[in-house]
Amino acid sequence: MRTVDVERTIRAPLPDVFDWLTDATNYQRVPMVRRVTLVRPGDTAGHGAGAVRLIVTPLIRLTEEIVEYRPQQLMRYRLLKSVPPLRHQDGFIAFKEVSAGTRVRWFSTFEIASPIMPGLCTALFLPTIRAGFLMVLRTAERELRGT
Repeated sequence: MRTVDVERTIRAPLPDVFDWLTDATNYQRVPMVRRVTLVRPGDTAGHGAGAVRLIVTPLIRLTEEIVEYRPQQLMRYRLLKSVPPLRHQDGFIAFKEVSAGTRVRWFSTFEIASPIMPGLCTALFLPTIRAGFLMVLRTAERELRGT
């Protein structure tokens, strides 16, 4: 298993940052994201606990379920299905109000489920996942800058 752990401060109010990042339909405005579909709405909020969403990019296709949703604090998810196939141990986005805006931590532990050299395949894919997280955070920051 490998971990991607990215932190960034977004100069915008915590409620705005939380709402933007937990609503995956916003990701359609991120470079390289082709399509986002809310397959099943959450129990109490559209993208809250119980929600299932599909995210499609040229390099990866993910179906994920939101398993924990604490407004303005945390969103935890798990992968249900992916191409390439991934084993996913944990994934979350945590939010904290700071003087400069909102501190966001995006964490995910995974490996490529390859029968041939999964460690090497995962190590080669790791920068792609990290870059994807950073693109989402940059897009959120750009769009929220004026709020």
